[in-house]
Amino acid sequence: MVRSLIALGRGKQVALAEGQSEPQVGVPAILCKASFREETRRLFVDVVQRHFIGSGVRPAPRPVFRKVHGVAKATLRINQDISERYRQGLFSYREFAAWVRFSSDTSPDTADASRSTIGIGIKLFGLRGETLDADDPHAGTADLLMQNHDRFFVDTGQDFCEFSHAAVNGDFDTYLAEHPETKAVLDEMAKPESSLLTATYWSVLPYACGPEAIVKYRLRPMLASNEAAHETDPNFLKLDLAHRLSASEATFEFAIQPFSSQEETPVDAATRRWPTSFVPVGSLVFERQDVNRIGQELYGDNLSINPWRTPLDNRPLGSIADSRRITYRSSAYVRRTANGVAAVEPGRPR
Repeated sequence: MVRSLIALGRGKQVALAEGQSEPQVGVPAILCKASFREETRRLFVDVVQRHFIGSGVRPAPRPVFRKVHGVAKATLRINQDISERYRQGLFSYREFAAWVRFSSDTSPDTADASRSTIGIGIKLFGLRGETLDADDPHAGTADLLMQNHDRFFVDTGQDFCEFSHAAVNGDFDTYLAEHPETKAVLDEMAKPESSLLTATYWSVLPYACGPEAIVKYRLRPMLASNEAAHETDPNFLKLDLAHRLSASEATFEFAIQPFSSQEETPVDAATRRWPTSFVPVGSLVFERQDVNRIGQELYGDNLSINPWRTPLDNRPLGSIADSRRITYRSSAYVRRTANGVAAVEPGRPR
């Protein structure tokens, strides 16, 4: 979720070379310490997203994960034999209708072979009861947000704010030199995938699971990893998704990874991998379909995906999740307003 920031920062470096004033040393750290949540929102929405909108990009995009590979219909099915400890919130249901948006954290004209991070946003329909959505807690929807790498590149919300400042202000190389672990994770995240349906996706950040448990999520493909048919095409991930789902359904195992202790599985240290084993709790099944149906991609792109749109029992945990809460809400409002799309949750799936 950083490459849009970096691209903008590179542009600022050019501007500085042409005579614009450089940000004062130490100011980013002061701003982030004062309120890392609001400062992160300001950087992503008021600086990055509004830059794209002001530059005439239409439809108005998200600030990150701007290259859409496809939108597909699916069903999330919950196993009925899971432990009572984990049968909380979303996991107390039998199944949800779902729409899934696949995207990469690059500009839309970047070739898929450039090795970026792939994100998967899942909107679930049919929820009964209240969610933590600040705008419409009774809409009956819930969201899941995952990526094709198992750890984040900074530990805390404060770290994420300072990293974002460095990226946006063109000081990215200096930041990476001072934070080698962040550079190592970013290098890991820039990996190739031959298909969206053979990649594994992780929540990266932890979530509550009822009053006692803490978990992370994983989607593991149950599809043979045969070679994609169009890897020479700059948009081969989109072509591959359409080709595979036109021929057959695709299934992912949905699993949870339990917390054990703050020493082994820390909640607010997002670069740390948890060593505990995953426990299967369900499956995400994509039916056979034509993902190129008229309006389908636009429908999915207009959806707002916010990890805080979830029941209290499944609330996001940690300071990075805190900074996401207002950022995702603000970004969705700005994007939908600019595009003339109603800023409300859909009552039922397409």
